[in-house]
Amino acid sequence: MATAGFHKFILIVIKSKCLNLQFVYILIAIPLIIGLINRKVYILKAIHLIMIKGTNKYEKLAEPLQGIYTLETFADRLKIDRSKAIYIIHRLRKLGFVKTSYGAGKKRLYNLSLRNKQKGVSYTAKINEALQNPAIKIASFNSYYVHDRIPSYEEALIYAIKQRDVRYIIASLALFRKISDWTLLYRLAKKEDLIREVAALYEIARRVVRKVRRMPKRFLHLARKRKTDKFHYIVDCISSDDFKEIEKRWKIYIPLNRADLEEYSR
Repeated sequence: MATAGFHKFILIVIKSKCLNLQFVYILIAIPLIIGLINRKVYILKAIHLIMIKGTNKYEKLAEPLQGIYTLETFADRLKIDRSKAIYIIHRLRKLGFVKTSYGAGKKRLYNLSLRNKQKGVSYTAKINEALQNPAIKIASFNSYYVHDRIPSYEEALIYAIKQRDVRYIIASLALFRKISDWTLLYRLAKKEDLIREVAALYEIARRVVRKVRRMPKRFLHLARKRKTDKFHYIVDCISSDDFKEIEKRWKIYIPLNRADLEEYSR
């Protein structure tokens, strides 16, 4: 009995000297199990970068390239020059695969994802919108999309904490700079039993993120009333060496140290 499943994509770029054309060869590795013997079968598929036509072919090109790029990193990924990179990004954007944002120094960032063709705004995109440093931005292909409305920063903060992922927790700190409806934030945090987590992360955000607004006294008062003697983890089994006083104050283990937050000072 044999079973197989797609494992990963490997990009290989080959330039023809005779035709002066460039191709992307997608090497698809497929694990193949025959009896008790494990083997890999490789399928090499070529996609022409300049003569490529049709949505379906571009989708095949876009799938293994998903991620966040600058023009330079995109060109480097495909080993092509700047003009060809601009052309490919232009074609992918026209088909809805690319969304453009701006990072530090107003540098353009290209978010390449098959999900960009779907209507709606993802919570991950809302989190990235609040981040000025592209090094902290999150690339996720499993984001939750909100349709027919734009999610609030308050919702995005709760979503980030619920991911229980260090990358999301680091990025979530920038959202405190955008919070304007503290009543909504409290209501959402109470519903998810995350009030103490919000309060603890707010204290860290005040230390590392510029221009974070003060949390209303009523929010702090209500948050203190919910303290217990039992510690909770934000991310399982990860605690802080640098924020022990905050952990003790809110009975929340913080999955961050100062070294994790250095990008906020750049």
